Amino acid sequence: MKKRVLIIDDDMDMCTLLSRFLSRNGYETGVAYSGQKGLTRFEEESFDAVLCDFRLGNMDGKEVLMSVKKIKPDAIVLIITGYSDIKTAIEVIKQGAFDYITKPLIPDEVLSVLNKALERPADSAEERNTASGKAKTPGKYQKQEFLVGEAPATRDLYQQIEIVAPTNYSIILYGESGTGKEVIAKTIHKLSHRKDKPFVAMDCGTLSKELAGSELFGHVKGAFTGASSDKEGHFELANGGTLFLDEVGNLSIDIQAALLRVIQERKFKRV
Repeated sequence: MKKRVLIIDDDMDMCTLLSRFLSRNGYETGVAYSGQKGLTRFEEESFDAVLCDFRLGNMDGKEVLMSVKKIKPDAIVLIITGYSDIKTAIEVIKQGAFDYITKPLIPDEVLSVLNKALERPADSAEERNTASGKAKTPGKYQKQEFLVGEAPATRDLYQQIEIVAPTNYSIILYGESGTGKEVIAKTIHKLSHRKDKPFVAMDCGTLSKELAGSELFGHVKGAFTGASSDKEGHFELANGGTLFLDEVGNLSIDIQAALLRVIQERKFKRV
């Protein structure tokens, strides 16, 4: 018997595309173009999962999620967001969403997440929490021994790492000197799809304004006095992996502006 998926999105074209794609891959789908219509369908019909956009005009995905959970506490809900908002992702996961997917949607990714959600054991939602309602420490961290702790703040950190690690987000780590920002960065790298690629750490606080551009982006032979050969920068060395930039606030404003452009556009050229 085919699994049934309810798609809730105020973008009719997106609903149509998702419906056709999932139908071709063995699912039966239903669509709703507003949060309220989606809740009505969910209450009146039987669905195995809900795929809901976060932005729905008068009702956002978080409200839909909470209402769906009231109707059926063990419902599988996947939230779609096009806003690359980590806080939103953390909130919906905490409130019971199985996972979130960012736009632009990659069909195979949607299918993979949906398949994973519907193949989970029936009690896996309960297994995520202890009897007191507190999240367990994920075993993967214990095995890697990067992070150890059971305090509420540490558990929140585990959860945030699990959310961001599979993504290609640029992540800002805040913390006083010595609090383990590089340890967190390495943990994210080890849990990401980039784990087999380089992890490159760079201390920006030790770079002069003159050297920063060359160290970050590399240079070509003859670009400036003393550039006797081509040089790979840290971005190039970390290609396909993770680049950890420590103390970026110590870089000059010009270099910070260039760095921001590279992060936004995800491309660079040597000096």
